[in-house]
Amino acid sequence: MEITYQVVPEDFVAFNLSYINTSPVMRKNVRNTRLVSAALILIGGCILMDLLGLLNAAIAAAYAVLALAVYFLTPRLMTRRVRKGVLRMLSQPQNQNICSEKTLTVGEKQLTLTGGGEDSRYEYSVVERVTEDSEHYFIYVGAMAAIIVPFRAFAAGEEKAAFYNLLCERIQQGGGKVSAQG
Repeated sequence: MEITYQVVPEDFVAFNLSYINTSPVMRKNVRNTRLVSAALILIGGCILMDLLGLLNAAIAAAYAVLALAVYFLTPRLMTRRVRKGVLRMLSQPQNQNICSEKTLTVGEKQLTLTGGGEDSRYEYSVVERVTEDSEHYFIYVGAMAAIIVPFRAFAAGEEKAAFYNLLCERIQQGGGKVSAQG
């Protein structure tokens, strides 16, 4: 099976956000960042106000509200920072070919990705997992590297399901542990 599709910057943003949301290590880092940021604001603010002799229940409550706001807003701020960083990286001259038309071939023994100056071949045994978000499949060929396949590459849901099932079948035949959807 061969599919041709255009990769756009938002596809790379989606991949990075998906990685952050599905990686246990990244989820733990986000959780720790949220907790440490909120604790620093609450504890640091209260210590500062105490040193200035201004600490009272109202000020402590205000710092608690600020700490809660930071705790709940941190994921949104991190999403914005990831989006901005990925788009800035893709705008660099040396990365101009990354967003281009790609052709992915699901062959008997390997995946082949061509286009945009790329000609990569991946044995099915190197595929670690296949994840998806609302608009993409991410075929991980390394711990932090994936082939991005946007759903817009498929004319219909049946074609998308056929692609996924064939991909899973070939990965299993190649020694992988990915299973087809029911």
